Parts: sequence; structure tokens; C-alpha cells
Amino acid sequence: MGTLLCLAGLAITGLTLRGNLPSGVARYAAVGTGVSIAMSVLCDLQLGFPNLIRPDLLAILSLYFLTLFEFLFRQPNFDDLIGDDLPLVKRAVIACLWGFAGLAMGRHFANLKKHPLSDLFSRPVRKSWIILLFWSALFLGFLYMLLTVDFNPIRLVENIVAPRFTQPWIRTKLGDWKALLHEIEMLIFLAPPLAGIIIARRKDYGKLNVYLVATGFLFVLFYGFAGGTRNVLAAYIVTFLIGYSFAAGSGRKNELMAVAAVCAAGFFLASVLMLRFREVGLHDYMEGDYQSEQTEEETLFIDYNLYSIYRLMQVFPRTHPYLGWEVPYLAVIRPIPRALWKGKPEGMSLSIEDALGVEGLTVSASFVGEAYMSGGFTAIFLTGLFFGFITGWWGRLASPRNSEFGIVTYASGFFAAVISMRSLLVFTTALLPTLISVAAGWLILKKTNAREREPAPLPKSPQPPAPAPAPSRIAGPREKPKARWITK
Repeated sequence: MGTLLCLAGLAITGLTLRGNLPSGVARYAAVGTGVSIAMSVLCDLQLGFPNLIRPDLLAILSLYFLTLFEFLFRQPNFDDLIGDDLPLVKRAVIACLWGFAGLAMGRHFANLKKHPLSDLFSRPVRKSWIILLFWSALFLGFLYMLLTVDFNPIRLVENIVAPRFTQPWIRTKLGDWKALLHEIEMLIFLAPPLAGIIIARRKDYGKLNVYLVATGFLFVLFYGFAGGTRNVLAAYIVTFLIGYSFAAGSGRKNELMAVAAVCAAGFFLASVLMLRFREVGLHDYMEGDYQSEQTEEETLFIDYNLYSIYRLMQVFPRTHPYLGWEVPYLAVIRPIPRALWKGKPEGMSLSIEDALGVEGLTVSASFVGEAYMSGGFTAIFLTGLFFGFITGWWGRLASPRNSEFGIVTYASGFFAAVISMRSLLVFTTALLPTLISVAAGWLILKKTNAREREPAPLPKSPQPPAPAPAPSRIAGPREKPKARWITK
């Protein structure tokens, strides 16, 4: 019912789309889409708050945040950039609505009676494994960065607060053998859900472990905040909350709501600040030697992904044909290091930056824009169906019977759900932490099953007890000798 109401709301929004200015058209779509999503959420809420902790719903909210949310506020710059080209703006909005419709419908195609990973996720593991997994993910995630600074923690922090793309661990466009180590950085995304589990079940892990894990998690948040990439920080916070909520259980709702409110407020404040210093670095911004242009704006700015989609529609297919299967093919082969495949394609034949005529910048258009480059509205809808199916399939793993390992692996999948809405090209790379976690779980399960199948050692044959000594018949000094009777 929630999906039907959402689809009806999206259809009404698209059919009645209006506005006198480009920002007015986008605001109308933002309100209509927001109401449509809210109706779906209210229907899902009838089964309880835990029913809302699903990757498919998070993917829909992430796409809304990236494309339309900022138009709930005044956007005079958007009007200046587009002018009076209202028909093409409406076309860009319709493209986003097709993406939402695909996500909403695709999540119902994964209705399985038994999930193939359910047994793995419910298998209990020792507490020591959870602690070891957290510190392993943290160490391996920062290993390549530490190697580039000769394991100097001070230089590590200095580079973290430096401007973006100036760090020594930033990989080049084509990469080399070092890219093998660079990809291990994705393991950092396993640390937040592990921290959420340990902090939620702090009584089971001891105060020292909890304090150390909390310190490590705060450093991960600092790294994500100083990097200036808001979707990365959002993934850290979301996966932490997922791990925390499932580990805390349903009996601590007030505590969970308080933690969620603090995280939401912190992310909103951080996302505003990150726009101001991400080009110059946190260090220079704190020194006060630079004034960002964003501080002069009196409105909320996300990324103007809708503007990027609008600009792509000026190019495809008017001046350049659709790219076809080139885009999904690049997404599939992206995790393969160039050191292992020297002939790996360098990128799309016409990148988003080239299509928009910009240099020195990384432009985001969400998966809607990339799918449109591939095949127009049909490709957008099919890509939405694909992501809806994947996130719906993964959401079937949510269960109160999941062990701590199952919780952290399930929570790690939310990272791919969030990051893929920004770009479908990073979907396969974003799955690496989850795949590594699943592989580690299979190894642990295999080892545990092997131990259980080993026959118990046979007990040694018992030795017969030594015979008891014969009682003495010698009479004591005060004991009278027993009389002997002779019977005939």
C-alpha cells in the first residue's frame, strides 16, 4: 500500500508539474515527491519503527536529498544558471521521478521465502572476534595512508585537514599497483557499525574496550568531516546508527531516539560547515585566512544535481548519442585494479565533466544523470528497478535473530545503498566491505563447523581400583579379644 500511494503521488506530481521559475518547478517537485515518500513511510510505520530501518527506504531518501531536497529552500542561483528554459527543467524533474518510481517498485521483486545468507547472519560469534574485527578494519583502512606518511600520526592528521586532493594517498586517475592498497581503505566503512554494536552493548564488552572503540570511531568521523565529502560522512553516521539500533533492541527506544537526534543534528551542522572549507581545507578555514563563497549564501546548497541532469539533457541525445552499455560495463569492471589489467578502459568516452564543459572539477549528477547518459528515461527506470531490487533483497536480511556479526554485515550494506545514489559507477566498489565481511563470516562458520564435526576424544579406560587393605585383627590395649565359638 505504501508503494502504491508513493507511485500515485509521483504520477500526480509529474502530471501537474508547474512553476513560473526554474526553482519554482523544482520546489513543486520537491514538495510533491516529499509527500509521496512520506505516505509510503507512514504505511510502513504501521509495522513498527524497526520496519523503517531498511536499505531500500534509505536509498530513496538519499536520492531525494541529492536531487530535490535543497529546493525546499530558496535557490536564486538556480534561476540565474538556467534562465527561462522551463520545458527542459521539467524534463529533468520527470527524469528524477522515474528514478524514484523504479526504486519504489523494484524493492518488491525480491520477495524470497528463505534468504541464502540468513543462516550465516544468525550464527553467533565470540565477543573477541567483534573487537578484533573493529581494530582490523580500522588499521587496514588507514594502512595505505600511514604508509605514505611513514607511520607518522602527526603528519597523518596534518594531511587530513589539508585541502582536498592534496593528500599523498590520493590515487591518480589511472592508478598503479598502489591502487591495490588504496582500495583497502573501503574497510573503514566496517568500523562505524561495529562501533555502534559495541557501544550499544557496552555492558558485554567492558569499559576499557568501549572507551577505546569510541575513540577510534570519533577519529573516523573526524576523517570523514575533514575530507569535505558529505555522502561519506553520512554513510559513517548511518551505518553506526544501523548497528546501534539493532544491537540495542526494541527495549531502549528513548535512548535510540536520543542518539539518532544527536547524529542527525550533528550531520546537518557538519554538512553546512563542510561546504565552506572543503576547497581550502579544515586547517586554513580554522585559521581564518580564507572566506568561502558559500558563507555569503542565505540558502541551503547540496550539489545541484538537478542542474547537472538539466545540462546533460542539452547534450544527450541532441549533440551526442546515448552511451548505451558503456556506463554499466564501467561500473562492473571498476573494482579491478589497473595493475592487474593494463588495458582497462580509462573512463566514459564522454564524461560528465566533458559534457558540461568544465575542467578541474568533479561533477555529480546522481545515478539518474548517469543512467540518462546511458539510455534516456528507459535506462533511468531500469536502473532504479535494479537498485530497488538489490536494496529490497538485502533488506530481507533484517532479523532480531541476527548475531553481532550479522548486524555489522547487514549495516555495511547500507553504505552501498547511500553511495550508489550519488553515482552508479561506484556501486561495485562500495560493495567490497560487505563482500569481505561475508567472506570472513563464511570462513569463521566453516572453521566452527569443522570443529563441531570432529569426534570427541575417547575417554581412557578406567583402571580397576586398588584392593582395600585388610582390617587389622590385633586388639587394642582397651579392646577385649572377641570370643570364638566352635560349633559342632
